[in-house]
Amino acid sequence: EAIKKDKYPEIAARVIGHLSDKYISARDEIEHEVETMKDFFRSQKDMPGKTKADVLKEIWEELPKYTEKPLPPLDEEVLAQLSEVPANVPGQWNHSWGTADKLYKSEAIDAFGLKYLLGVFETQEEAQK
Repeated sequence: EAIKKDKYPEIAARVIGHLSDKYISARDEIEHEVETMKDFFRSQKDMPGKTKADVLKEIWEELPKYTEKPLPPLDEEVLAQLSEVPANVPGQWNHSWGTADKLYKSEAIDAFGLKYLLGVFETQEEAQK
């Protein structure tokens, strides 16, 4: 009985402290990853008139600075296909999924209790429509 009064509060305090520290470090790590991803998506630039082939050529010019081996030449067929695709696809540039601080989902629940995602929106008003 004396052990319960003396040791249990001390053990509980240490366990709670440990769990709190783990929670805080996990939360901070996730928040850092979120900010890194948002910074990545926000860094996307609008490139009117450029194609995916132009972007690939620019990347191919930069890569030798970071590798020790020379890169093989780009395949002309691939470049020809990519030259038909715009660098920024309409509707994909600066998408809110990668840049928004907060998003709202809209769900429907059927008679059996199954949930269906109707969409993800930037505002509550859009999600409620």
